[in-house]
Amino acid sequence: MSRRDETITAARIDEYDIAVIGGGINGTCLFDLLCRRGYRTILLEKGDFAGGTSQASAMMIWGGLLYLKNLDIPSVISFSRSRDQMIRNMTEWIAPRRFRFLPAPNGLLSRGPILSAMYLYWLLGGCNRKRPALEPHFPEQEQLLHQCSSLLFEEGMLRCSDSRFVLHWLTRKWAPQQAALNYCAFTGGEYQKKERLWHLEARDGISGRELEIRSRAVINCGGVWTDRINKSMNIESSYRHVFSKGVFIGFQRPADQETPLIFVQQEVNDVILSIPWGPVALWGPTEETVQEIEPGFTVSVGDIHFLLEQYRHHMKSVPGRDDIVSLRCGIRPLAVKKEYQQERYPLDLSRGFRVSTDPDRPWISVYGGKITGCGRAAEVVADRMAALVGPPHDPPGQVTESDEPEQHPPTTNFPGLAEPVPTLDWCMQHEHCHTLGDYLRRRTNIAQWVPREGLGRRGENREHLRALCLTLAGGDTEAAEKELEVYSEQVRTRFDRVLEQL
Repeated sequence: MSRRDETITAARIDEYDIAVIGGGINGTCLFDLLCRRGYRTILLEKGDFAGGTSQASAMMIWGGLLYLKNLDIPSVISFSRSRDQMIRNMTEWIAPRRFRFLPAPNGLLSRGPILSAMYLYWLLGGCNRKRPALEPHFPEQEQLLHQCSSLLFEEGMLRCSDSRFVLHWLTRKWAPQQAALNYCAFTGGEYQKKERLWHLEARDGISGRELEIRSRAVINCGGVWTDRINKSMNIESSYRHVFSKGVFIGFQRPADQETPLIFVQQEVNDVILSIPWGPVALWGPTEETVQEIEPGFTVSVGDIHFLLEQYRHHMKSVPGRDDIVSLRCGIRPLAVKKEYQQERYPLDLSRGFRVSTDPDRPWISVYGGKITGCGRAAEVVADRMAALVGPPHDPPGQVTESDEPEQHPPTTNFPGLAEPVPTLDWCMQHEHCHTLGDYLRRRTNIAQWVPREGLGRRGENREHLRALCLTLAGGDTEAAEKELEVYSEQVRTRFDRVLEQL
């Protein structure tokens, strides 16, 4: 019996303290903390872990410099503290990183005001990062359309991808009473007051089996789907989400770019970034309010036109369709009061998290949030949950971990990449990897670093992907061909057909 089968069998029998809905950064970080406190916890994710917004961030651990524009001092102080705590306590996963801010020649975001803001930012962060510095000459100058001095300041940056950062909270926990399931969709349920138990319904997308899970309490960490989940369960909240779409383009990384660059968009007093990441440099993001979730996860030709136009404003080179390696798109769930009706530029809304507790049933909902605040959000929610359900069944720290070291999986090579990647076999056995997309996009960076999401510009990697599909299908040729065709069609829809419109 596989570990997944063991977990599903136990889920039908055991009673959990807490069920977490949602396998993004908030849900997984909270799951880890609850397990370490000794709570019998199960996490349900309808798709793959980090399959939504949590796979499309800038991977920055930052203190919120741009919030100074609106004098949102409390957010800057809070995020700066979280940033420094994460850099200090998670050295394997997060590193300090200098950023290069390139001021506009005049206007609100010119050199003088920005340097003053940098020093205020540094002071509000407790002077814990390197002091801001003016640097007139720097390696990336040759790329720029307009020559200028730069301002260096320090933030944090993930050493890995954001998807792998999400996974690391999960993959070493295998006790049946502390388990996480991807491709297991929450479909409903009800609260039995006499039993003081939730009877939750879920469907395992891998086997097709229906599950009933009994839990003393529920935490809704559904990200952009939080409101939809609450509505289906008649859960009341004083908060709701508004959505901001963010798109990055991945270009081939210039040989002389080592430092992330931040440029000014003067039309909206916003910024745009060029972030070196492996063999690519991410250019973006966009900042656009969207009303509907599913269309918001789709890159449009308008998004690409906007980003290419911004590129031409700042860089000497003129990129074309063939220069685009990858596309990266996510939706930011921004927490607002339920009665909020204004129309504001999304950056003017805080990325902070909010927590809402249903007055009648043990159900907590998490709104908003970002990578930088995930640890603090987990602590707040876990403390509030403890007040609802009482002490855990098991002593704190009783977390069953895999025998396999998390950091040193066996590796293999992939065409077009200089560095090796974890093997598919290992990811299937240890990291809940079930599809080709899981492996190429979230267990590795292949889909972001190799053109056309790993297929190659002319489909030259198709045979390599076919071999991977055969492994996924356990040697079943027909199933492997189907998996490859499904993935290829997704690439045609998400990438090829969008670029064909340029």
